[in-house]
Amino acid sequence: MSTDLLLYNKPARKLILKTSGLAALVLVVGCQKQVKPPVTEIPTPEKTHASVSEKQAATEVGIKLSLPEQIDWNRRSREIARTELSTFTREQATKTNETPIIEPPPTMPPKSSQDKIEAYTPIENTPVIQAIGATSKPLINEPPIAIITRDPIKTAAKLLSQNQPESAILTVNGVDPRTLSANERADILKIKASAYRLLNMKIAALRFDAERLRYIESESLVIATKDILEELEQLPERILLDLSVGTDLLAGMANALQLKKMRNLDSVSRWLRKHHNHPLLKANLPEYEFLTDAEPAKDFEISVLLPLSGDLANAGRAIRDGILYEYHRHRPDLGIALTIIDSESSTADTLSQMGRSSVTEFVIGPLQKERVTSFLQTQPDVPVLALNRVPTNKLVLKSPVYSLSLAVEDDAKSAVNQIAREMDLPRIVVFHYDSTLGTRTAEAVHDQIGIIGGSTAGIFVLDQKKPEIAITKAFGISDSNDRRRKLSKILGLQLEHTPRIRQDMSAVIVHTDPKRAQQIRPLLDFYYLEDTKVYLIGAYRSDISDIAEDLKNTNVIVTPWDLGTKAKDGLNSRQHAQGVFGSLVAIGVDAMRMAIKLGFGGSTSFHGETGYLTLGADSLIHRQLSNVRISENQKISVDLWKPLPSLLQSDLSHAE
Repeated sequence: MSTDLLLYNKPARKLILKTSGLAALVLVVGCQKQVKPPVTEIPTPEKTHASVSEKQAATEVGIKLSLPEQIDWNRRSREIARTELSTFTREQATKTNETPIIEPPPTMPPKSSQDKIEAYTPIENTPVIQAIGATSKPLINEPPIAIITRDPIKTAAKLLSQNQPESAILTVNGVDPRTLSANERADILKIKASAYRLLNMKIAALRFDAERLRYIESESLVIATKDILEELEQLPERILLDLSVGTDLLAGMANALQLKKMRNLDSVSRWLRKHHNHPLLKANLPEYEFLTDAEPAKDFEISVLLPLSGDLANAGRAIRDGILYEYHRHRPDLGIALTIIDSESSTADTLSQMGRSSVTEFVIGPLQKERVTSFLQTQPDVPVLALNRVPTNKLVLKSPVYSLSLAVEDDAKSAVNQIAREMDLPRIVVFHYDSTLGTRTAEAVHDQIGIIGGSTAGIFVLDQKKPEIAITKAFGISDSNDRRRKLSKILGLQLEHTPRIRQDMSAVIVHTDPKRAQQIRPLLDFYYLEDTKVYLIGAYRSDISDIAEDLKNTNVIVTPWDLGTKAKDGLNSRQHAQGVFGSLVAIGVDAMRMAIKLGFGGSTSFHGETGYLTLGADSLIHRQLSNVRISENQKISVDLWKPLPSLLQSDLSHAE
């Protein structure tokens, strides 16, 4: 029937046809609110057609998702001892179990002040078409899996013989090392070392080889020690210098190899104090007798460079208070000589001489970034624990340089790591205000999501006065409202509807401050977020129990110092320990504690005042912050970060 005939229908029929068309369109659009599935399932996002203006597209700066880079020793950025699977492997595992989805890469906010709100624009699913012959089978990459058996060590060894190193690692990683005997620990460490060699991660393999020395004796110890030293001797001098950072067994062996080539009585004494229980001493190798014959150094000479005058005097004195507190706590048991110098009144020549002085053995500071850079350019002969993060890849260094600071990147990574422990393959939406700290937070979140195997569901800038603009765009509500308006315009009717929210969000991270957090959190619920987990960075306040009603179903990232510690109680009488400089006092405590670990030996992973501290292979001291949970019924609980047991922890050597 021709469509022209419809023009001659009776008025009643026209009304029926118009009403039927309206009903059909409403069913297609589906404006009703959906019930969200559990966060462990990541359904396909709703197809939307939101457009991005040409001006916005020109100003946006994209973050490209990429596979982990190979270890680059020249850039001094590396990850030596990872024991989990790579991002690539987790992505392969996801792809084999999920419907293929093509999605745009998340973008960072534009650099200009215009078009600050990024619209979420998913691309429609496109099927992957692959030509398959009549007799061919589709190619499926099998992801490595852990094999659960009664004898995981034997199973892992079999997987290793079948050239399945990652499955072997997963299998032995499922074993609690605290339940193993010394022989079983040695076997697992040998399997891990062999597996990492198959994965072309030689340094990680050497680290497991070195830890294995704790659990073997007699001739086996001598042979294994020689093998490690021979492999280390083949490495470039720059890598040996990098490996000597820290207090683990591989660091001790790398440092001993350097001392063998160029012996220095003071350096040998310091090595012996730092590695007094090293298995290398038990191996009794003739070429390393110079270590066993030496006397350990007595006092650990520490020089502290802080701004005690000028504009940053209060900050410097706050850090000094923390350093002195920790110094007096350990002084009765350890030989420590402490010298504190005002970096503001010291000339460049004075600081340069300090780094080369035979009296100074270790330097803490400076604080300002430019002061740190200037001091490192003098090429100090002693290790330096800088209280700021500076790029060292372009500097020529003679000694290790560590870095500890209150960097917002640690807060961001802490939130992502907390999410990763609670859900697999999370898909995270990030909100932040237009500021330098906000941008740094977003970048750190994005990078860490790639490491833990999740994905970014969008990064959005919150408007100072109207944060709801970014929220509605991020949740897809703006798109739903646009569809309703278009339909109303076509039909000439006012339609009532409940906007449809995106269904692919596992968690939301918001970088804000305490005052704004109290406004933003209820706003998220107003736009139908419901049970999706929310993590707030920079939003903790001491009276959080008074505003628990506004922060229901929320996690707040916070340092242990802010929650209350023994050190904070012990420093209660100090002026700077209370108020805005309190966190700097905490940094002082942690800096001194880490310096003592590096001087006298011991694990460089411990519970500190500013978080759970870990000295990484990149020479940065990473901080994992604590988590304050506010439940739906406003109950508040605190989770202090606890690392998972690992055979790389020296304290397990005595645990049977």
